[in-house]
Amino acid sequence: MIFDIEGVQSKIGYAFRDVMLLRKCFTHSSYAYEHGGDDNELLEFFGDAIIEFVTTEYLFKNASGDEGKLTEERKELVSKEPLLRSVKKLGLTDYVLLGKGIDRTHTDEKLFSSVYESLVAGIYIDGGLKEAKRFIADTIIKDYEADKKKKEKKKPNADYKSEYQEYVQKYKLGSVSYETLWKKGPDHLPEFRVAALLNGAKTAEGTGPNKKAAEREAAKKALDKLKKQGGNKH
Repeated sequence: MIFDIEGVQSKIGYAFRDVMLLRKCFTHSSYAYEHGGDDNELLEFFGDAIIEFVTTEYLFKNASGDEGKLTEERKELVSKEPLLRSVKKLGLTDYVLLGKGIDRTHTDEKLFSSVYESLVAGIYIDGGLKEAKRFIADTIIKDYEADKKKKEKKKPNADYKSEYQEYVQKYKLGSVSYETLWKKGPDHLPEFRVAALLNGAKTAEGTGPNKKAAEREAAKKALDKLKKQGGNKH
């Protein structure tokens, strides 16, 4: 089977210096067994570790919550489903080199999700960590962020005020209150700015078309800030 190097590179947005390494990323063990050469299993092993590191760094810098919550989010990020979705979205399934006995239309998810892991390792070996990070950011992390926004839109009235209050009580941080900073705009289209206070000190601010919405946004931001600080009000 002729491997379309240019076709793959245009889809992944990266040009390999070592094109045989790129081909190896897409070589299943069944194909290597029939035709000789190396398969992508060791690359898959290495890529799995790179993905875990890059996604852990991303969550550490951008997500909020304790170790348990971030561990669950990482599992969601690096599971077979998002890796498979990225491979399919990029249109890479037809490029995988398979043995004659394997039907690519009825194969298991691991086969194609493992190609993503192999490709990450290949990009890292060929172009370094910066390029591997870029590829991961443009694929599974981008999809993760899009999914997160969709979920948040489905719950626009989430009770962040209660969550904030419960978090403060759980860690015995003090008392919660709110202060209206200003109201502007016409009566039919007002805008409110509210501060969430912790022990009388401003923790975060929120804006909304009414006081409740502004308080909810302020509570969400205050909650996120406290979680990033690990429950430390300072």
